[in-house]
Amino acid sequence: AEAAIIGGSYIVVSASLITFNKYIMDKDRFPYAKAMTAIHMSVTSAMSLLLYTIAPKLYPTMGKAKENWQTLLKYILPLGVLFAIALYCSNRAYLYSSVAFLQFCKEGNVALVFAISCFIGLQTFSWRKVSILAVVISGCSICADGEINFAWMGFILQITSQFAECSKNIIGEVVMSGTDLKLDVLTFVLFQAPCSLVPLLISVAVTWQPAIWVAFQAHWPLLLLNALNAFALNLLIATTLKRLSAVAFVIIGILKDSVIVAASSFIFGDPISHLQKIGFAVTVCGIGMWGHLKIQEQAEKEKLRESEPLFKEQLPPQKV
Repeated sequence: AEAAIIGGSYIVVSASLITFNKYIMDKDRFPYAKAMTAIHMSVTSAMSLLLYTIAPKLYPTMGKAKENWQTLLKYILPLGVLFAIALYCSNRAYLYSSVAFLQFCKEGNVALVFAISCFIGLQTFSWRKVSILAVVISGCSICADGEINFAWMGFILQITSQFAECSKNIIGEVVMSGTDLKLDVLTFVLFQAPCSLVPLLISVAVTWQPAIWVAFQAHWPLLLLNALNAFALNLLIATTLKRLSAVAFVIIGILKDSVIVAASSFIFGDPISHLQKIGFAVTVCGIGMWGHLKIQEQAEKEKLRESEPLFKEQLPPQKV
């Protein structure tokens, strides 16, 4: 029951945010990607601080983060810039391409993360992994080839967003598990949001247009609700990672992608060709295989950890 409630909430909130972003980015509402992204980060920063003030127990590694703030900033500052670029390009892409097409492109993130991780030495190259990721890439390629209203600008913005997001995720993985800091998700978000907000505010100020303020006044309730939706998604991601198993998370991710594509077609009337349906099915199969492989690797690591003795036998001192 818990898995169904958490998973269902995660799917609904995630799909609603993407659909909501597309709706707001319409040229007749608020087609200003940088300003909208800055609003997201402003609300996330404020709500994170408020949540920390009300319930500090939800931030178990905050003390460690404060003690090592200089080391943390070394990672968080570039991560914040990458996250800002990822969000801006992703939101901007809605002006040119359909939600369904952009979601098809996002499925290739697993291959990008693997390639970047291998390049910088965080993962070991494996032909088995490459063969599975080839299935994912093939599915994404079929989806792109089957796009009826293909727009190069939307595609370039989306790919740029994905490179920035994947790089951000790799740095985030190092901060959350690969360093002495090992931050929890909510503490990580609390530090990340302001670091993303600063470059966004500078960029908005440099490229400011009076029309942004006019559009904000006309649609501020929608923009605030949209930003709260984004913050709610961060909370649900933290809850999902903490409470559900890896298998459940993979299944939920596949269901979420299917819901987003279906919502794009139903709400916005985005055309989805038969070729794209085939490509999406191939991609989902590849994602499922990749998730199964990662779960196997995690299980093997757990077995090795359990097989290690609690106390290593100490050798007697050597006589000189």
